[in-house]
Amino acid sequence: MMPSHSQDQILNIVPITFDREEIEIGRLPNMEKGEYAKLRHDHWRTHVFRFDPRTQEILNVALVPNIDPLGTKDTVIIDNHLLLLARAVQHQIMVWIAHRRPILSGGKKLIFWGQKENAYLLHQAVLKVGEEPDRRLDVVLRYEIDCRMLQYDENKYYIGLVLDVATSNIIDIPVSELQEDGLDIRRRYVCSRQQPDIDYLHPRLELLGRVGGIDGNTLFLTDSEGDIRIQAQKAFLEPRLENLNDVVQLYYGNKARRILLELENIRKPVGTALGKLAHLQETLKGIKRHNFTINNEVKISFGDLLNPSDGKYPSQITTKRPPLLFGAQGRNIQANPDSGIKMYGPYMFTQHTRNSPLIAVVCESSYKGRVDQFLQMLRVGFPDAYWQDKKKENPFRGGLLGKYRLSSLRFEFEECQTPTPQEYRNAARRLLNRLPDLPDLAIVQIREDFIHQFGDMNPYFVSKSEFMGAGVPVQAFRIEKIDPPERNLPYLLNNICLASYAKLDGTPWVMSMRDPDSHELVIGIGSSAVGFGRRGHRTQYVGMTSVFQGDGRYLVWGQTREVEFRNYPQALLESLQRTVSYVEQQQAWVKGDKIRIICHVYKRLRDCEVEAIKKLVDSLTDNKYQAEYAFLDISWHHPYQIFAPNEQGANYWTKRKSSKKGKGVPQRGLCLQLERRRGLLQLTGPTDLKTADQGLPKPLLVELHPDSDFDDMTYLLRQIFHFTYLSWRSFFPGSEPVTIGYSRLIARLLGNLKEVAGWDSTVLAVGALRDRRWFL
Repeated sequence: MMPSHSQDQILNIVPITFDREEIEIGRLPNMEKGEYAKLRHDHWRTHVFRFDPRTQEILNVALVPNIDPLGTKDTVIIDNHLLLLARAVQHQIMVWIAHRRPILSGGKKLIFWGQKENAYLLHQAVLKVGEEPDRRLDVVLRYEIDCRMLQYDENKYYIGLVLDVATSNIIDIPVSELQEDGLDIRRRYVCSRQQPDIDYLHPRLELLGRVGGIDGNTLFLTDSEGDIRIQAQKAFLEPRLENLNDVVQLYYGNKARRILLELENIRKPVGTALGKLAHLQETLKGIKRHNFTINNEVKISFGDLLNPSDGKYPSQITTKRPPLLFGAQGRNIQANPDSGIKMYGPYMFTQHTRNSPLIAVVCESSYKGRVDQFLQMLRVGFPDAYWQDKKKENPFRGGLLGKYRLSSLRFEFEECQTPTPQEYRNAARRLLNRLPDLPDLAIVQIREDFIHQFGDMNPYFVSKSEFMGAGVPVQAFRIEKIDPPERNLPYLLNNICLASYAKLDGTPWVMSMRDPDSHELVIGIGSSAVGFGRRGHRTQYVGMTSVFQGDGRYLVWGQTREVEFRNYPQALLESLQRTVSYVEQQQAWVKGDKIRIICHVYKRLRDCEVEAIKKLVDSLTDNKYQAEYAFLDISWHHPYQIFAPNEQGANYWTKRKSSKKGKGVPQRGLCLQLERRRGLLQLTGPTDLKTADQGLPKPLLVELHPDSDFDDMTYLLRQIFHFTYLSWRSFFPGSEPVTIGYSRLIARLLGNLKEVAGWDSTVLAVGALRDRRWFL
């Protein structure tokens, strides 16, 4: 059972109430987009508007006294128009701060900078060391307010103000001035300042590209959309942390180090759970001190940050870490996967078919000795004689032979003279040509800087395409990671060994689940953008993988190909059809069986995508099965945060002393049903953080599509939690379900391979890699 969760929880939602039940509104007929935009622009100080799809009208409410609503007047019940009132509340707050603080965004989400002296953090740090601050260079508190309608019971709704606080870097100094003062701006990204159409908005920065050349006052940009040139006096540095640090060093010289240390100490609490919570509570106090009304008639009242004592607080769903199965017969149960494999061996290892694998190795000749040592440790484990931490057991004993129960293991080397794509391609080809049998796995040594190279320019992807085209999965390791400090090496070996065993068709572990009455298919859809640089052309690829239930246990089965974003609905349908056909044969479905299809998606499904999947389900129903489905949007992009003020955190060692991490961070597994079809799942707790500097991790937001006819959110949220224990890339539980994580890996890898000359993904659909976990 997961650790019990304290009732002392807080959500960053402020409930809003009104002092009356009715309000006067105006009704306008629907109009063209341009007309609507002009209407809102002309009346932003006095009215707020919202299109109501129920009546196809534009509703509005007056914000200030002695001003009437526009159009036909009507008195309505507030509870029936909470979305309009939510917009009015947020707009009133915006108008209040419009002439006090710089507003960055006034749309769906209100974003603004703090105005008080304590909101300017670099300013404070500079004063502490006795220097004169420059307001054009600073780190400022950034606030976000999102007023939205929320559900707290089956048919009850309320308006909640969702608050957040973070920091923004400011480098409001023209590049020309920085150049004159001695800053080298080559290879740095620059922006232009864009003046807003609305007078209350602060000018925004638009990223243009990286400085590739300089001719007098003209900057020539690369990694940009087209051939862009800009005058240095009109360009501004992208306000990234490294640029901020360099400008501080430029202007404050030998005091810069002290200033940056002071800044870190001032800035750090803003990101921590308790520090962020304190800032939000202070912000709420400021909002409460102001008397907000709508048209001087309806008074707006703000409650406290939502906590379990409030009837609107979401209900909590208990979660439980799933039992995992190991051992020769697959019957040994352990909660910890690493301990389970050590004690019992991998799941049903006696049925593993690649028990004496041949592994092809490609490495640079200058690293041959170190690579040989590394692979020997992969074979037999990290030597106890080199393990120096006497407080902990050596984390990697036995290697592939002992820990994973392989009978034998043979490496076949091929060397590269230089780290070029052609050398890696030739080495892979030489290996494949001279070996009498196809290798079971290829291990490729790469470098850190390969990550910045794309497609045909990346030696890793070039060699990977050669091996995978022949039906051989590939495992890579970075040469920089195998050198000292040796205390990290056993952990690296442990993860590489795990992924390698899975790529050798082994099953490290599975989950033991209560057998449901339905055959259940869980489809994961993930996405990755592949391309050069940050501003160059990037193609969005979508990856798909399937996780299905057989005999009460979830197993992974891959049936994937690369597909561009615009083509993925059809590819999704094809993947589902293949998956259903495959599992139908494997599990011998019979007429009348119950089928359940659950989709885990990285984005909201469009109507056409939902309809395509529903057609498949209908075809199953028409044939002979009872079918149902659920579509789940799984996202990190949302405004919600959960705090646990009394959580003391976890101990960890830093600089030879004990410290605490994760104070105020909820325990992993905390699950709240935010609304009937929405839930929050905390997947990073105090013990999952590496240091105290990581701040407050966001929960995962799970939303069920309204067209789903299977809507047991407790079951679905628990299932997602269980899927975070299924990844065979690491022994630690993941921060997202394996359905999304694997799909994203597939999309990224296949998107990059698609840019390699000669690559053909057919091998994944019908060839030797069809059922193998090549993407781990």
